Amino acid sequence: MITITLSRFSRAVFRNLLVISMIISSFAFLVPSRSADAATGLGELEARPAPVGRRICIGGTNAGDLCNQDADCPGSTCKDRNVFNISVAVHYDAPAADITSIQNLVSGGSATLFDVTDGQAEIGQATIHNNAFGTTEADLRIYPATCTSGTNVGNACNVNNDCPPNVGPGQGRCGVWWWANTGSWKNSGSMHVSINNVNAAAVPGPLLAHEFVHLVFDARDEYESRPGCGANTGNGNCPDVGAGQVDCLMDANNTELCWGQGDPTNVTDLSGGNHDATNVTEQSACRSNRSCWDQLVFSWPNTFIEPAAAPDPAAGGAVVSATNFIQTDDTVRVVLVLDESGSMMLESPTRMERLKVAANDFVALAENGTELGIVSYATDAETASGRVSVSIAALGANRATWTNAINGLSPSTRTNIGDGLQKAKDMIVAAGGVTGNTFVVLMTDGLNNEPVPQATADADLQAKVADLLAAGIPVYVTCTGGDLGLQSQCSEIASGTNGFYVDSADSARLPEAFVDSHERLTGREAIDSVEGYFSKIKAYSPKVVYVDEGADSATFTLLWQEATANADMVIIDPDGNARETFRMPQGRYARVKRPKPGNWKMVIDPHGTSESRFVARAYTQNRLNNLAAAVRYATVLPGEDIYVFAYPKNLGRPITHPSEKILARVTLPDGSVDTLELLDQGRDATGKGDDIPGDGIFTGVYKNTGQKGAYNFLIQADMEKWRLGHDAHEYEDDTSESSRFVREVRLSAAVGDPKDVVTHPEDDPREEGLPKDGCNRLVITLLALTLLLILINILLTWRCCWTRKG
Repeated sequence: MITITLSRFSRAVFRNLLVISMIISSFAFLVPSRSADAATGLGELEARPAPVGRRICIGGTNAGDLCNQDADCPGSTCKDRNVFNISVAVHYDAPAADITSIQNLVSGGSATLFDVTDGQAEIGQATIHNNAFGTTEADLRIYPATCTSGTNVGNACNVNNDCPPNVGPGQGRCGVWWWANTGSWKNSGSMHVSINNVNAAAVPGPLLAHEFVHLVFDARDEYESRPGCGANTGNGNCPDVGAGQVDCLMDANNTELCWGQGDPTNVTDLSGGNHDATNVTEQSACRSNRSCWDQLVFSWPNTFIEPAAAPDPAAGGAVVSATNFIQTDDTVRVVLVLDESGSMMLESPTRMERLKVAANDFVALAENGTELGIVSYATDAETASGRVSVSIAALGANRATWTNAINGLSPSTRTNIGDGLQKAKDMIVAAGGVTGNTFVVLMTDGLNNEPVPQATADADLQAKVADLLAAGIPVYVTCTGGDLGLQSQCSEIASGTNGFYVDSADSARLPEAFVDSHERLTGREAIDSVEGYFSKIKAYSPKVVYVDEGADSATFTLLWQEATANADMVIIDPDGNARETFRMPQGRYARVKRPKPGNWKMVIDPHGTSESRFVARAYTQNRLNNLAAAVRYATVLPGEDIYVFAYPKNLGRPITHPSEKILARVTLPDGSVDTLELLDQGRDATGKGDDIPGDGIFTGVYKNTGQKGAYNFLIQADMEKWRLGHDAHEYEDDTSESSRFVREVRLSAAVGDPKDVVTHPEDDPREEGLPKDGCNRLVITLLALTLLLILINILLTWRCCWTRKG
């Protein structure tokens, strides 16, 4: 009897414990787990985030999977082609006739691409951003027809003879010749040409397709050798004459890709053999003797298939689709998406206080006419939940609507980044859609954990990122906070939208990140900077910066970290004239239109005895001189290499130097500092590092990646009398030297591990000191009452069993 009673009691207790576990599990969103893995792909070429309709199974058991042919899709079919949507940045105000020429160029390039891939690829949509200056990730860049060398640099021209001298050293050139950053698709690489060379081409389509194959499929030329990539014996062509093949797209701009044997006696093996028996072409020497067809499939193995024999000369009877063109205006349209989660109350000064300074800096810097909106988010981004929503409108002299909204931000609850991004996109659509300069600026201090459960939150954020990518809205991201995997998430959001990521793990650097984002999205690049302490100002002031010729504008900024600090800054131009500066919440700034080239001085005069840390930085907007930079992967595993690239261009052309280095200062997650050299000298003895020497792509490989978190790179270069990069093809004999320009770029990469799990995010309302809003108090109260009822139930069950025993 006792045994039976105890058994009944045990079962009753078990049932109640099961109920307890189910109830507790229903509240599991209070302690979510989030992998540090990112929501977007980390691919080299094929899997890079990009607005591409890749071939997938339409249905069946493999619905949605990548495929090459119908056999990969049991019970269904594989889409018949890959569709690339591209963006075109026109770096001047192009008249209607030039826009028509650019459209014809893209349509012709799509038709050629469709032909050479046997109907497997075409350009579906081309968004043309006329007079673009903030479009940082354009696939094709069109420059004005101006002299890029000679004595009349910057003057309008049509042909080389318009740019003296016409012979000899320093010969003048008109415009930018066709070239591409090979293999750097969606890593700040682009195709480049000036409008005069577009108009001069009788059939421009194959020329664009040639550069497209360079950029997107990482193929080299099949008509020239490349020193540094192997034993080259001189220039050649593909295939060997006598093999029965015509010259290919990457050799003579014909409408096939090189394939097959270089042995004219072997007429059966046209795809798997040695296409270049003498190994004299650049593609052979630098790409393991693969033919261009082999290279295309090597780079995109899941969505392209190589012909079994000779390629089809007419794309198998398939017809290329007409390219859809969208033309935007040059309005700057931006939405700030700001974090109001509970963890923004952490630190002293709080993260929220730092964010208010940063966002107000952004508002202060924006020029009249800039269209700006603001969205805040916590558990959601709804105004009914107390979140901020300021519709997009043009800024004028009175900016109280925006500053009042920022100053009213108040931390509460959790983190729903996806809802914030969705509201930003909705605002952009309501304001008229994407322009030539449309961006979202996102700040977060925590991992996305809404809507619950975590799997739903992850999928929701991934969908919102993909939606922004498809819409052509890049996200500039900065984040601060201690959640494990936070930096990986931020880096992936930027990468997944073709945006930009600058970490601010130290919340005191939030204002710097917002100022950098503003200047970058308005087409201004950092020239040079200095940071230090006001107590040692004599060592830093005046800061001299060199503004290069051809700048449309320059901005000079001074930011200090302590709210109690104050300072003046005077800007002195090369003629010795002083320029006034204007106040930001914790800083000063000045903007100068058409600045005179030469040395400018930033004279800093602190007030009082504050020892506040400060940073002073100058920026310039110059559409022909720039230094772009990128990392290969948004996130790497601990111990893996971080590849960093830099692309210097002078007058729109790639430049290089055989002995110069581009240096980067690396700040590790623990705050320690290291250095990295970026070189354009080819691969090292192990085959690692830079790809091709002298092509104008500088590469650095950072290996000290044992710590998890954000790695910040400050890349700096002072370039003068550098030479034209070899990827400019026809102009390899050009002896002209670059003019002087100075640049620096701040960017970040993340190191994380997908196996890491966050069990206690910073915005968990149980965190001591964080605010608990009414909803969370109700949840906790209900949980306590439920547990009390269960305890009473257990006691009653025990009493009943004891009574029955008696």
